[in-house]
Formats: sequence, C-alpha cells, structure tokens
Amino acid sequence: MQDFLPTPKKTHYIYNMRDISKVFQGLFLADKNYYESKEQLIKLWGHEVLRVFHDRLISFEDRDKFIKMVNDQCEAQWQMNYTEHCMTGGERDAIFVDFLVEDEELKVYEEVENFLNMREFLNNSLAEYNKQKKVQVMDIVLFTDAIIHVSRIYRVLNMKRGHALLVGVGGSGRHSLTRLSSFISNMNVD
Repeated sequence: MQDFLPTPKKTHYIYNMRDISKVFQGLFLADKNYYESKEQLIKLWGHEVLRVFHDRLISFEDRDKFIKMVNDQCEAQWQMNYTEHCMTGGERDAIFVDFLVEDEELKVYEEVENFLNMREFLNNSLAEYNKQKKVQVMDIVLFTDAIIHVSRIYRVLNMKRGHALLVGVGGSGRHSLTRLSSFISNMNVD
C-alpha cells in the first residue's frame, strides 16, 4: 500500500483486506494430497500473490519492484530465492489450473508442468466450442501469452465474487479468450 499508491494514471492501485483474502482463496484451492513439499506451497503462494497484486500493475518498473519485494520476502521468511524456485526458466511465473485432469469429478489445482499439454487441451476446447451451433466461430491462435491469459481469466471466473478488468486495444482477444475461459468453466456467455 505504501509503494504502489494510486495516481491519476494508476487509479486502480487500491488495496484492502479483500485482496489478502483472495490470496487465501487461491491457497485453499490446493488439495493437501497433492502438495507435499515446502517449495510447492511457496510456488502456489507466489502464483496467488502475483495473480491478485502483480496483475494489476501496469508499468514494468512497478512489476519489477513487486517481484523484488516478493523475492525479498521469500528470502527473509523461507530462505528461498523466488525467481530461482518459482519462475519457469527464470522468465515466467508458474501457472496453476484445475482443468487439466481428465476426471470431471476430481479437480486438482496444480501447476502446469507441461505447457504443450495445456496448449493441446485449450486447442481441443476451442475446437469443441466452435462445434456448438449458436456461436460465432472463433478462429484464434493460442500463442503463449494467450494461453496464460486464458488461465488467468479462468481463475477469476471460478473464484467466489471474482471480477477482472480486461484492458487492451480492439482485436486483442479479450472477448475471445473470455469466451473460451467461460466455456472451459461450463459457463454461458450471452
């Protein structure tokens, strides 16, 4: 709250206790049977903190400053370097989803370890969406950033009282990625 103050350009930099509760909501999605190590839980914590706070930041300077703050906390509390342990290849934060398990009854909120499997799942979901009758066919390419955005939108849709502000120029895919995310969540978009 002290480092990321709202300004006329950053009016949405307002934080309160609800934001902390969103981090815990994400942590509560984890099943104790699938998280055995300290590193897994810290990676999940880092993912949730980034989704709640980091995704709001609009400048690269603010984002880098936030990552440094998270890294400092990891080193102070758990003697771990966040960027070494929790970033995929040191460049992208871990992605957690619960839709990759084939069993519909079992939803496991887990890290995406094989990005190609996730890409294949999303391409198959897109093909299924396009087979529906009363929808306009979406002819989109699911490149890496689009896949990451689908997972983020899916997470928000499935959170209790989840909401998001998707910002971008026309034709950037906000609408299409939201439709795909809601289709995966078994939600209707009118």
